[in-house]
Amino acid sequence: MDLSNPNDPLLNAAVTSIITVITIILTLMENEGNNRQGIAKEPSLIREQWRQAHMYRILTAGPNNCVHYLRMSSAAFYGPANILRSNGSLHDTRYICVEEQLAIFLYMLGHKAKNRVCGIEFIRSGETISRYFNKVLGAICSIQ
Repeated sequence: MDLSNPNDPLLNAAVTSIITVITIILTLMENEGNNRQGIAKEPSLIREQWRQAHMYRILTAGPNNCVHYLRMSSAAFYGPANILRSNGSLHDTRYICVEEQLAIFLYMLGHKAKNRVCGIEFIRSGETISRYFNKVLGAICSIQ
């Protein structure tokens, strides 16, 4: 095998073999990552229905339910929600509406709840709770 000659058939065969082996290894590694068995999650649709039912219970289930959860009546709750939505400080996202964002914020303040507790209560991740808490806090500060 002559390494200085690029037309050497033995050199071409060796390079082709090395490239083939590398391609096979990379393909196997990629497939191994896709076949990992993790914790099975329930469908997102079910979680979304639970979230909607939870918000419905908070805001409309009884005269004192909203007061117990958010420390204000549902009529008082819709005022700030409409203000934050109308002035453009907050808007509905693909995953969470303004009312739920504000409810998370008020629940955390009203109950001195930790991020983890609020995540369990609203069926959201800790990152989502933190993100929307900070968004609502910024929106309320921008109203002044």
